Amino acid sequence: MRSFSVNQLALAVVIAAYGSSTPVFAVENPAHIDLGPVEMTPMVSLGIGHDDNVYREGGDGVLADKSSTVYLLDASAAFKAQKGLSTYETVLTASNTRFASESDANYTDFGLTGNIHQELNSRHRLDLDFDLGRYHDAGSAISITDREAPAYTRTSGGAKYGFGGMDAKFRADFFGNINKSKYQKTNGVSEGSNRKNTEYGTTVYYRFMPKTDVLFEVKQRELDYTAEEQTGFDVNSYLLGLNWEATAKTAGYIKVGRRERDAQAAGVDTENFNGWEVGVSYMPVDRSVIQVSTSKDYGFDSENPDVNNLLFTKGTSSTVNWMHQWTAKISTNLNYTYSSDDVENRDGVLVKDRSVDQYGLSIDWNVLRNASLSLSYNNSERDESVKDAASGLSADSYKRNAYMLTGTIAL
Repeated sequence: MRSFSVNQLALAVVIAAYGSSTPVFAVENPAHIDLGPVEMTPMVSLGIGHDDNVYREGGDGVLADKSSTVYLLDASAAFKAQKGLSTYETVLTASNTRFASESDANYTDFGLTGNIHQELNSRHRLDLDFDLGRYHDAGSAISITDREAPAYTRTSGGAKYGFGGMDAKFRADFFGNINKSKYQKTNGVSEGSNRKNTEYGTTVYYRFMPKTDVLFEVKQRELDYTAEEQTGFDVNSYLLGLNWEATAKTAGYIKVGRRERDAQAAGVDTENFNGWEVGVSYMPVDRSVIQVSTSKDYGFDSENPDVNNLLFTKGTSSTVNWMHQWTAKISTNLNYTYSSDDVENRDGVLVKDRSVDQYGLSIDWNVLRNASLSLSYNNSERDESVKDAASGLSADSYKRNAYMLTGTIAL
């Protein structure tokens, strides 16, 4: 039986941090094409499923509970090169999603992502990543009459420089990233709110036990709706915690501390609250991985992008994920995510609160060395209530069930 490795456990920590239910590998052993020093892996996925709430709307509105058969076509080409301990990878993807009964909601995403890990020497490391593409807010509609999903161009990139040996008593990471979303226009109507999220800071580690570090992190995040001035927040975080590298059973990190928010709008008081970031993976047996992640922070309101309501969230999100290899060919992935947010306007006034429960299950079968089948089910339930009647907002609670059968092959 093929079991999870220690390297997969370390990767699972990263996956847990983002609450992803994506399997570690799409196919068991994808083939590749040698292009000199570069390996190219082309991959295609075809899917068919059903969504009982295409627009993720509740109540008795026009868009509520619209159901449809869903077709998915996803194509990608991954290019990878390696020199010593340094790796270079870029992936070009295109994904088309079509709804048989709601053709206005059809959309096509495409993008180019990349990662570079450069081992300069034993004491200096550099990691770079980027994401350039045109994407859509799936499950949203511009309006009742214009049911296209809001489209936006994403430009994001990040860098992290590590100083000090990984086994040294002291080491430090210096990092920064930027993520910009520019919404497009259709028929002259703005589909959403342009936004920019920048972050930079440093993390200092002190190794007090083998493979275990105490860490202190200072970082600043800037949340901006760029179409209008003084509509964002500056968030400073001061976090203390632990970081432990992959062992035979567990890996992860825990950070807790204070977050301080300053509004860019005049006359708004500074706010402080306790925040955290946690990602832990545990391997009870060599064919099973359990992931737990949780965070409490500020963010953009990404549920319903709306140019007329520049909203932010303050809340918690927690995910539990269990991946298990039942046989050499069959595995399952079970996950649950719960989020609870205060939704606030640019002045920090609470306008409504929201909680979202999400369940997911996938059964994956590696039919051949380079081909797999996956049957997945996802259930979502959102509960909202308005806290400020003067805001003019309405509560939008809904339930959604989605099924998908997907076949993936590495060409």
